[in-house]
Amino acid sequence: MKSVDENFVFTMLTIKKNIYRIFSLIPAISFLAAILLLPFRALAKSVDLEPITIEKEYSGRLVDAKENISSQDKPYGSIEETIGYSSGVELRRRSGFGIQQDVSLRGATFEDADVQLAGVKINDPQTGHFSLEIPFTEADIDRAQIFKNSQSINFIPKAPRDRGSLLKVGFGEHALWEKLFSTNFVFKNIKNRLSIEHKISSGARPDTDFETYNFSCHDFWRGSDNDKEVEFLFGSSVRDFGADSFYSSLSRYRQEEEHTRQKFFLLRGLKKFNDFEINNNLYLRHHKDKFILDRHDPFSPTNYHTTYVYGDNLELKSENGLFAGSAIEQERINSTNLKKHSREKYGGQFGLRDKKFGQIGLSVFGGLDYFQKRHFLENGHFALNYDAAQNLKLAFNFDRIWRPPSFTELYYSDPSNRGRDDLKIQKSNNFQWGFAYAFTKNANISADTFLRKQFNTVDWGKDSLTAVWQAANVGDVSVSGFDVSIDAAIGKILNKISFGYTYQDLSKESPYNFSKYVFDYLRHKFVGALDFDLKLFNLNFISNFSKPAGRSSYETFDLKLTREMKQFTLAIEGTNIFNKKYQEIQDIDAAGRWYKLSVAYNF
Repeated sequence: MKSVDENFVFTMLTIKKNIYRIFSLIPAISFLAAILLLPFRALAKSVDLEPITIEKEYSGRLVDAKENISSQDKPYGSIEETIGYSSGVELRRRSGFGIQQDVSLRGATFEDADVQLAGVKINDPQTGHFSLEIPFTEADIDRAQIFKNSQSINFIPKAPRDRGSLLKVGFGEHALWEKLFSTNFVFKNIKNRLSIEHKISSGARPDTDFETYNFSCHDFWRGSDNDKEVEFLFGSSVRDFGADSFYSSLSRYRQEEEHTRQKFFLLRGLKKFNDFEINNNLYLRHHKDKFILDRHDPFSPTNYHTTYVYGDNLELKSENGLFAGSAIEQERINSTNLKKHSREKYGGQFGLRDKKFGQIGLSVFGGLDYFQKRHFLENGHFALNYDAAQNLKLAFNFDRIWRPPSFTELYYSDPSNRGRDDLKIQKSNNFQWGFAYAFTKNANISADTFLRKQFNTVDWGKDSLTAVWQAANVGDVSVSGFDVSIDAAIGKILNKISFGYTYQDLSKESPYNFSKYVFDYLRHKFVGALDFDLKLFNLNFISNFSKPAGRSSYETFDLKLTREMKQFTLAIEGTNIFNKKYQEIQDIDAAGRWYKLSVAYNF
């Protein structure tokens, strides 16, 4: 067996080889694109489409590399999947197009990730498997902010416009059909947007077929003096899919089926005074889940789960950066398997946000939460930025985080999984040191090292292949590593080039022979992207190399060709274009090559 150092050198050589592969494929891909799009040459005209952007900003909260991922150039099947193009993010998909996917940030499991929509936490208390179900369309989301050190992702909606509509149709392999319609309009000084989306496919492998609907409404009103705002968001999703190996990779439990229904409501009010403002968010998330263990057996066990999460966040903020906030939230579940449970959280925070003192930027706040039956739990954040030079920024971040076990981890029981109702609260102290340096206006590099000290870690484990998965506190775990990201605008043809690499390592091994989540993590991830602007069309080509700890590495290549003509945009997208066989989740094969063609009309 190779040593750790030998493995590291071997992986870096593989990454270097992948970079060369990308460049070697450029002529062939460019030639293919030119042939495919030649008939549209005479119709060429640039149309500015609404982008979906993933933006990791330089602020008081973090010093991550800034990335912009646009719907015009990145291939993806759902708005959630775009975050997978960050090297610090791991997506584990049992199917494409946003169906059955878990998100991990720097080795923290999908239960640990704090998923937000418009700044409101939408994690599902039943199980984190549902937390990344965003009940909005690609026409509704402006960008996702990724805060790695605080283990959070915030999807930010686009503001409704006075006018403008989008009609998009796509089809592809595995009987894929996509339809999207979104329209903006004004009614009595209120800006509004309505969107509806439908996707259906037979699936890339047996029992991964799916059909989904998303419907959303976004209304926004601002007073004439810009001192008052009222905003309403509603999102609804319907997902019916074959859930192959959703909870178990054992062959006798692989023909599963899932039906989920979700509704999300958010009412936000803002009032500004002379030197301070009040912001209040009322929210409700309702999720229903029907799980069938064997879809081909009419007598198969079926579980029904219904969860409610609702609460109120109130914040008072002054012009000098001081703020105070309070939060009230309740989580409820009614389940045939998990039974009825509820729990409440009451908390408050006080601190200073994004305050500048000359060359120093400071954010610091602390909070105390009362969590039912768990007494008082503390949280905190400290970030210090220093502008060492005009083009150099140094930063340090600290976050104190806790999360309760999900209802599934506490109470779930079936023939292959068993929860535990005496699990302790998981806590962690997260540290990050880094810098960002701009060589020129169009070229920059950022890097940071990180350390997460995690206590009472919650995981699922077992000692033999035939044993039952058992939820347990597996002790204290330390996760360390580093990120490097490079972005550069090269020229008129090669518009942009970007590379991201993340390395991470855990301090201990699982006390079980088999770990379901925590100890099955990505040790290496490299993402390279080339963006070509060839006047007649745009070509984006992406390489993704991943090496899980203790498992085989895999690499995939994605591409997207777009052609813009007046109000129309034609796109050809391909994921895993070389049909690589690999496993993002152990013992579960990932989807193979998947191409699709779409046409969008803006009017």
